[in-house]
Amino acid sequence: MTHSPRPGTTLQRLTIVCDPAHGSQPWRFVREAGVDPARTLEGRPVEEAAGRAPRIFNLCGAAHGYAAARALGLTAVADAPAMARESVRDHALAIFHTWPGLLGGAPDRDALRALSQPGPEGAAALRRALVGARLPDRDFGGLSCAALGAWLCAGETATARILSRLRREVDPAEGRAGLPELTTVDLARALESAAPDDAPLPLRETGALSRMAGTPLFAALLAAEGPSLFVRLLARLADLLALLEAPPQAAPTASAPTRNAPEGLGFADAARGLLGHGARVDAGRVSRYRILSPSAWNLAPGGLLERAIAALDPSGAQAQLLAHFLVSAINPCVPVRLDVTGALRHA
Repeated sequence: MTHSPRPGTTLQRLTIVCDPAHGSQPWRFVREAGVDPARTLEGRPVEEAAGRAPRIFNLCGAAHGYAAARALGLTAVADAPAMARESVRDHALAIFHTWPGLLGGAPDRDALRALSQPGPEGAAALRRALVGARLPDRDFGGLSCAALGAWLCAGETATARILSRLRREVDPAEGRAGLPELTTVDLARALESAAPDDAPLPLRETGALSRMAGTPLFAALLAAEGPSLFVRLLARLADLLALLEAPPQAAPTASAPTRNAPEGLGFADAARGLLGHGARVDAGRVSRYRILSPSAWNLAPGGLLERAIAALDPSGAQAQLLAHFLVSAINPCVPVRLDVTGALRHA
């Protein structure tokens, strides 16, 4: 069963079912919808809605707060350091906790403790844990493919060893999928559309790879092997390094921290990609509110995650492992569970 959320609801949980015996569709996606939290802002005074928006989302609150203020017509100044901290924490938890665990290792607790270390010292400690002390070029996206290969082969850090193993052992075709980059034009059109809330969105992707695609390293990698699992995971590392190397008041991501938006719309670059809020205000109260998170695009039916998972060989020995890594690479905003036991195969 693959469907869009009902009007007034939003995707709350996604289960990916693997059934190699299911013929031409061995991977299935079961979506569970719940009440859209954006609807709780409707009917409220503008200032109250703006204050509530960052509190009703447990991820990327600073990004939601900025986008909400812009959409509601309030004076808004992006809190770049707070937005950067959100993205740094999100990437670091994946790289230092999730990735080692998927390969049977222990989390890098020393590196995770560095997340709470403020200022340049904390950023330097995280960078050393990620890439070591000998990588000569601080602009990771500016590396050549040869320099990247040398860094991977040296294996100075756990992160380098994980990525090196995946590059050696995984065929680039496994999980390779891509879509056009989500733009603010796409986002504005979708937020301003008079179509029902469950109308299909155009197929787009957003996230770390979109932000990194224009750098020399990723342009070369994409030309050589396309948007493979390895390239997507490497993009999360590069995005995190860009955040750590930026001045405190600089952009919270590798792209602009926020995007200029038409009246009634607010955009922000959140950890997982481009975020959009759309509001209509009548007589000082919110009469309509809509939020399109990065997962509204990346987890859409027929979208990026479905295409990437469908590009895995379900009978392969590493199918389950690679599916978990793909989920981490695409980085959904909602919980995703992988079912390989058959419990939901005939649901």
